[in-house]
Amino acid sequence: MELTINNTTVIAQPGESVLHCALRHAIDIPHLCTHPDLPAFGACRLCVVEIDGMRGFPASCTTPAVEGMVVRTHTPALQDLRRGILELMLLEHPSTCLVCEKRELCEKFRPHAAKAGRTVGCHTCNNKEVCEVRDLSQVLELRELPVPPIYRNIALERSDPFIDRDLNLCILCGRCVRICKAHHGQSTIDFVGRGTNTRIGEAFGRSLAEAGCRFCGSCVDVCPTGSLADRYGKWFGAPTGTVATTCTLCDEACAIAVESNARKRAVTASGVETRLPICVLGRFAIPEFLNAASRLTKPQVRVGERMREVPWPQALAQAAERLQPFVGDGFALVCDRSSTLEDRHVFRAFTQDVMRSPQYIEIRPDVRGVSRHALPEGVRAALLTGAFVECDRLAQLELLIVQDCHPSSASERAAVVFPAAALAEVAGTCTDGEGVMRPLRKACEAPGGARPDWLIICDLARAMGATRFEYASAQAIAADVGVNGVGLRLGRAAAPPAAIDPALRRTHFRGHRLEDTVSGLRDLSAAAPAPAVAVGG
Repeated sequence: MELTINNTTVIAQPGESVLHCALRHAIDIPHLCTHPDLPAFGACRLCVVEIDGMRGFPASCTTPAVEGMVVRTHTPALQDLRRGILELMLLEHPSTCLVCEKRELCEKFRPHAAKAGRTVGCHTCNNKEVCEVRDLSQVLELRELPVPPIYRNIALERSDPFIDRDLNLCILCGRCVRICKAHHGQSTIDFVGRGTNTRIGEAFGRSLAEAGCRFCGSCVDVCPTGSLADRYGKWFGAPTGTVATTCTLCDEACAIAVESNARKRAVTASGVETRLPICVLGRFAIPEFLNAASRLTKPQVRVGERMREVPWPQALAQAAERLQPFVGDGFALVCDRSSTLEDRHVFRAFTQDVMRSPQYIEIRPDVRGVSRHALPEGVRAALLTGAFVECDRLAQLELLIVQDCHPSSASERAAVVFPAAALAEVAGTCTDGEGVMRPLRKACEAPGGARPDWLIICDLARAMGATRFEYASAQAIAADVGVNGVGLRLGRAAAPPAAIDPALRRTHFRGHRLEDTVSGLRDLSAAAPAPAVAVGG
């Protein structure tokens, strides 16, 4: 059907609202409570328009597009009305920065938010660079407020895992309430209280964990202000890069978007398909795991009883020299299936062709992600890509080389330790629980001198005189292996089980307990598990 918006003829789809039709044709209409993943709500009234033959100013998000309709979106009367609506919204929101006459000069010298215990204005708001209310104030040319704003003085909530809540910033748009119900079939949070005491909360004053929150982070993703914030990523500001890749923390292989900052470090992750939730690991664990202070960043070689950091060439030469006496059946390489297909191809080739050993051991993690293996009798030297072998057996080895992302009981006993890149720091291919190949795309840089596993092994092989390991990239290995036609896991019919019940999440990755580096998981483990609810597409 055809209709006219601002003197432009556009085509509307059946059942489409005026707002969505306009946005689809790049015609902007201010709005706040509307979100692409949510049904129309009509609460904020900022999307009001003028329609010929219709009384008043209808909300475009709840008004169906009709054949022959004539719509105007930016008349002076509409702009005045929207400005008045926004002014009322901001009467209980720390908003003095939005109308401050010195705002431009202030932000010239303070472009980023200053960390503070409470948000009292844009200059102390973690959401400053991506705030939708702030953007609207500029679009609507907000210059003053009719009366000074009232600070509600609601206590800040920081006792729950992963999420900080400052309800003093809340404008009651209802997005968080509606996305929780849409994703989980019931509302962990809802509107509580009446009149001026209305707020977003849980029944009976419970915490999020006590109310059965799954910590999927969907509420944080749709919040237009800084009221709900990712505790780890909140102070990094607007991301400078976003890459769609695959989460390899479990076999679900969810498609995730990893955002990075100017230093090319991961700061947040979220689901690519926002119509379904992802689990707490995919949403919150990856940046903190990758950026933990404990990360291995430099090669280390044991000198006496101590480990010494050395340059890569020296570490590789030391490892090559120490491995030479163990060429044959006495050597084993142990990895698990969290490594990419390209990594495992190089691991196998190194074990068989360079070390001339049949002891290439590839572990399938259990349902919790735990990978354990007992080394065969006769193995005197081993190269491990994680904490996979019991300490007693490691003590029996004559040589142990470890390449990993975090220290472990294995790296503490190693003669040589190589720092490895992991997760969103590498490119390659993985397989999901159904055996379908999924792509890993590099979204951020590894810290220090950490390198991809395949590159470490190729360099080590060349240091030992091998000539078959001249790969320049993971893509070159994939071509050698015959990998092609891989795609992200999109269009799934239901949310992954761990997104519905966090108790089903994996606890380990690459032999490491995730709780040791992702602080919120320790609090989540102590909370009561959420009830299981089946969710369809």
